[in-house]
Amino acid sequence: MAATPEHGFLVIADLTGYTAYLSRGELEHAPTIAGDLLETVVGRLEPPFRLAKLEGDAAFLYVEDERADGALLVDALTAAYHAFRRRLRSIEVATSCSCQACGLAPRLDLKLFVHHGSWVRGRIAGRDELAGPSVILVHRLLKGTTADAAHDDAGAARGFALLTADAVAQLGRARLGDGVTEAHEVIEHFGEVELLQVDLEGRWQAERDERRIDLVGVPSPIDLEVSLPAPTAEVWAALTSPSRRAAWEGAIVVLDDPDGPRGVGSRASCVTGRLAMLEEVVDWQPFDHLAYRLAVPGIGPVEATYDLTETTEGTSLALRMRLPPDAIVDPAAIERLRDERQGAFGRLPGVLGRDLARPGMEGSR
Repeated sequence: MAATPEHGFLVIADLTGYTAYLSRGELEHAPTIAGDLLETVVGRLEPPFRLAKLEGDAAFLYVEDERADGALLVDALTAAYHAFRRRLRSIEVATSCSCQACGLAPRLDLKLFVHHGSWVRGRIAGRDELAGPSVILVHRLLKGTTADAAHDDAGAARGFALLTADAVAQLGRARLGDGVTEAHEVIEHFGEVELLQVDLEGRWQAERDERRIDLVGVPSPIDLEVSLPAPTAEVWAALTSPSRRAAWEGAIVVLDDPDGPRGVGSRASCVTGRLAMLEEVVDWQPFDHLAYRLAVPGIGPVEATYDLTETTEGTSLALRMRLPPDAIVDPAAIERLRDERQGAFGRLPGVLGRDLARPGMEGSR
């Protein structure tokens, strides 16, 4: 029986500089460190992506079109690179080991290659494998001229995501935001392939650990926490996707620029029950931290943060809100806002549970 073609996104996460690193580092430590870094990256990519297989110093992942949310996929790429850089920094700072493997680890870097196309599944030596021209193309990008030009013998990080024009057409060019340059390569049997290169290292340098609003430990009139039976990527999607927010917030969210990138500076109007709020994103750190400035009728300006923490059961989500220090607000208005948020948090576990129960929506880790 002929296999049925599937359509979606193919992603390869590649540890750049791994061969040189392995050849110079001690065999006892180098593979373990590289494996730890690759596991960190895969943990941020799935979900929404699924792991097809590990390929030495790279991971091959995919997501079918029916499971793909363009904005969430872009967030996942950014989150994977930031998680990689944080883990690399932790290894560098925390280790007291003087071996070559630990000392050279900061020279490793991450490149992400993304293509949209089709594939078929087959069983080879007892394993499920994806096959087809699209699978070959995304792997060819690993050895292409753009990837080769990114190697830096001095050890400077130059991480990026390289997307084919087919991937960009499906995601929407505007969602990629700034720091994007055009490129092209001639690949045997495929001809000239148009590409967009996203500067992930530049985004890391601009946003790393910067939180404009951090309310941890700050007295707050609204301080809620809930344990959720879902991976952090799914919780993040529930917090940031207008269509998903409606299921638990009862919200009607209208983005000022629905086709643009979601992130710091994004503005929206949000109607939740009897509350009509104007929102502006102030912090955007997928899938860890989200902060808004809100204009809430009857209350005034409010700062709100969501912090996501991975747990053995799924995710712990904390919401904190802060009013201006000199604000004079009717306590009844605060109580209404607190009740509305508590009700929304009460619905969120059930909504996420139903989402994950749908075919194709389960977390793969």
